[in-house]
Amino acid sequence: MTKAIDWNAKRMNLRDMVAQRGDRILVAIGVSNGVEARQLHHCLHELYEQNAVPDYIGGFITFVSGYLCAAMYGLADMGYILRSEIVQQTNIIEQATWLAALDNGKSAFPIGVDIDTGYGNEPSAVLLTCRQVHKQGGQYVQIEDQFAINKTCGHMDGALGTGKNVISIEDMISLRINPAASYAKSQKDFMIMARTDAISPYGFDEGIRRGQLYAEAGAEMIFIEALENDQQLADAAREFQNSSALLLANMIEGSPKTPYKSPYELHKMGYGMGLYCIGTLLAARVAQQRYFNIIGKGDSVMAGIEMDPERWFDGFNMIIGRNQTERINMLFRR
Repeated sequence: MTKAIDWNAKRMNLRDMVAQRGDRILVAIGVSNGVEARQLHHCLHELYEQNAVPDYIGGFITFVSGYLCAAMYGLADMGYILRSEIVQQTNIIEQATWLAALDNGKSAFPIGVDIDTGYGNEPSAVLLTCRQVHKQGGQYVQIEDQFAINKTCGHMDGALGTGKNVISIEDMISLRINPAASYAKSQKDFMIMARTDAISPYGFDEGIRRGQLYAEAGAEMIFIEALENDQQLADAAREFQNSSALLLANMIEGSPKTPYKSPYELHKMGYGMGLYCIGTLLAARVAQQRYFNIIGKGDSVMAGIEMDPERWFDGFNMIIGRNQTERINMLFRR
């Protein structure tokens, strides 16, 4: 008889991960769909089994990115995504990682979710967003201080290409952080990250000031977006070294806004979290462009790309859960 399956797949608790990290860095990695989420789960747990995860990494987070969610619709991250899309994306990632946890018996990683400006101009809208994301498995939300009507990716220069605009500190705290933090305090598995985009319009000092005020207002994690150089990266880490809030650095491969650093480099600088939010999509685009070029020229992909054929179709089917589905089906068939 086929072995019974324990349907109570475990998911790591982010609040516990933060409490137990010591001085280690947490690494959040963005995924754009269910298969990437499953592959991330399997890959990271294989690294743990090989003792290949370095001691300075205190854990991983699966990140639901607004940029990636917009890209799945063929759109730039320029304010097109609404609450319903990011909630559905969270549901997809939670479902995929739950299945992956069932598949290999390893706990799923916590899920963090980018909720842009909260999808509304009133505290009630932010509360609704937090509740819906939390119901779908999100354990923290990232909320920012850009204007809602013309927000863009933090590494873009605003909707018109002339710079980003941010709301007042008072409005960010009263309308966004306060309702989100109030909801988080009522839950055992939910946290708030406050992001400021103030460096773009007002400079580094204002970004630091806002980050500190947002932490005082109840944000347990702070994200100062688009730090411009190595000195700003180092200074920001130093400014928050005694803060109770966890400081995050956002790394986007190839972006001219912020110097790229590895998790090791960020750890040495004193950051509590490194976010690698869209690299999976950037890497996939390069691979896809190469594939399209080979096919478009009438050539053989299998000859043009060095890859073990067994890692293509069969390898993908294994990651996506074909064998798992067969096991489940056999369990219930008589």
